[in-house]
Amino acid sequence: MYAMQYEITLPADYDMQVIRQRVAAKAPALDAFPGLALKAYLTRERGVDGSPVNQYAPFYLWASTEGMGRFLWGGGGFGGIVDSFGRPPVRHWTGVACLAGPDRGGVPRHATRHIVPMPAEADPTSPVAEAVADLRRRARQPGVHTAALAVDPRSWELVRFTLWTDPAAAKDSTLYQVLHLSTPYLGEIIRAA
Repeated sequence: MYAMQYEITLPADYDMQVIRQRVAAKAPALDAFPGLALKAYLTRERGVDGSPVNQYAPFYLWASTEGMGRFLWGGGGFGGIVDSFGRPPVRHWTGVACLAGPDRGGVPRHATRHIVPMPAEADPTSPVAEAVADLRRRARQPGVHTAALAVDPRSWELVRFTLWTDPAAAKDSTLYQVLHLSTPYLGEIIRAA
């Protein structure tokens, strides 16, 4: 599993209905994309749920890096982002775990992303093991659809991504609205919490 996200921050007066219409029109194209486990079409809207910005920030979990490469530089869809918004930097993390929550059958309306740096100079074994145990606990919470954990070994940070069917408390996390969810190969990477 591999996780990735790009964030497109838009002007404060940007009409976010444009993004909602874009997602409604284009999202079904990835509903069967080879190698894609999950794509959450995420937005933040200035003044909504405490967001200070307007942002389009999709989050991906890939079952294969081949699928990710095809999407980014193989003509699989990222070119549309580049044409419309320029080429944003793409953050990426090596996947550790993806767990099904108790509301896996529901429709997620919110997502949270929590990024934590690992202690400097520390062996990553303990922080990752502790984060996996924490993910298992969190994935059992009511309202959780899916929870995932990944690591960036360049900056040694952990990212926890959670999809929620109920409004989520975003304490120490970035809170997003979910406009659409594509899950063509989620079954290949997900386990029960």
